[in-house]
Amino acid sequence: MKQTLKYLLLIFLISFILYSPSLFGYYTNDDFFLLKISQANSLGEFANFFNLTTGPDGLGMYRPLTTQAFYFLGWRLFSLNPIGLHIISFLIFFGVIYLVFSLVLELSKNEKISLLAAFLYATSATHFGHLYYLATFQELGLTFFFIISVILFIQFLNTKKLPLYILSLTTFVLSLLSKETAVVLPACLLLVYMFIKQNKANLLPINRLIVSILPYFLILAFYFYFRFVYYGFATGDSYIWDFSIGRTINTLGWYTLWSLNLPEMLVDFVGPGLKFNPNLFKFWSREIIPIFVLFGTLLSGIIYMLIKNYKKFISRKLLILILFCISWFVITLLPVLFLPLHKFTFYLTLPLLGISIALSYLLVSNNKRPVTILFLAIWLSLSTLTLSLTSKTNWITKGEETARRVHDYFVENESGLEKYKTVAFYDTKEDKELPWNPSEVLKVVLSDNNYFKVFWNQKYTAKYYNSLGEISEKNSIELRARKFLGY
Repeated sequence: MKQTLKYLLLIFLISFILYSPSLFGYYTNDDFFLLKISQANSLGEFANFFNLTTGPDGLGMYRPLTTQAFYFLGWRLFSLNPIGLHIISFLIFFGVIYLVFSLVLELSKNEKISLLAAFLYATSATHFGHLYYLATFQELGLTFFFIISVILFIQFLNTKKLPLYILSLTTFVLSLLSKETAVVLPACLLLVYMFIKQNKANLLPINRLIVSILPYFLILAFYFYFRFVYYGFATGDSYIWDFSIGRTINTLGWYTLWSLNLPEMLVDFVGPGLKFNPNLFKFWSREIIPIFVLFGTLLSGIIYMLIKNYKKFISRKLLILILFCISWFVITLLPVLFLPLHKFTFYLTLPLLGISIALSYLLVSNNKRPVTILFLAIWLSLSTLTLSLTSKTNWITKGEETARRVHDYFVENESGLEKYKTVAFYDTKEDKELPWNPSEVLKVVLSDNNYFKVFWNQKYTAKYYNSLGEISEKNSIELRARKFLGY
């Protein structure tokens, strides 16, 4: 046990080193809106965060535990300093890593497989979004409570102890309060039951399983009623449902590639027929070529181990395992799988567990220590390079840097700006050469006026213009938008 604890601590340390820069990230985009709706001056106002019938104007989603309650801490405990919320994110992330280890141990009864799965999960580049961008903390909260609920259900199956069952139901509710994609949990419980049943004949009989699983579906029915009657469906330019087979396979393919540590940005540079946009190599060849080389090596290693041990992988036991991993990956992706314009790597927080289990079983089945060490080294190197490239190019880090520049400007010049009420951000003729308008970028990054509402108590009103000549307000601060974008 002490040896296992040492390995887990080493995994925590490596993942912390990989993601430690995220601790110093600023707020950006939706953060300002979520901060605005997360103010509470009484216990009653805090309790209203969990109101099933009335949500904050403009939110349209019911995620009170990981949005309002989470950002409320930013107000009350950390005086709007984002580092406190980033620390909480890290602590929950470490908790998720440990839960991945625990769940795989429950399923495999093999510490080596569990440690390998925890390492692969903890060092995946897919965690960039929910560690750098506080607005996606919901993914961590969802995964944390989701896995606890599954583990408790497995322990209930093994022991028949009612308190474990009640706790599993409770954490299911907490996962629903974190994010609506927790609705797939009952399906995952059935999947886990079928997987364990293959190796344990005296498991809960099917008739008692149906009775045990029914309350999960009743909670789900109750949740669906209030969720859709009072909150409706998610809306926005990218929330366009597409159930065509071609688009679904394409989306599933991207999530699979991302789960193997390829950068998210590639989706913008690869067209139909695997045609690469030449700008990818024109601007990012120094980063992307080593990534492709490492990815090719990683893929070759997976294929090599499959061929080398093909007899093991055609056995009934391993086929069931592969089917379980694929099913977990697809089921937990279902809530976002049919949104081809709204795909992000941070949606892999829960599905990644399936990939981690499959790869760890593959490595253990290979049973060659040098091959395992080499594979893990390549995995970690690929993840490191992908994270480095992502931090340079991703809209999250760019938005945080931009918002920080705006905030620093107003803090440094506060005394000289007291007479102004309006902030006019404008573009110039030179900005027209850019593929996007700086003023529009700034409007998104600052969440329109929400930054000023949160940090300046509505002292200023921000407006965004395509040119200096459009500004009609008198006594306004006129600022070129591009000066805050860093180029």
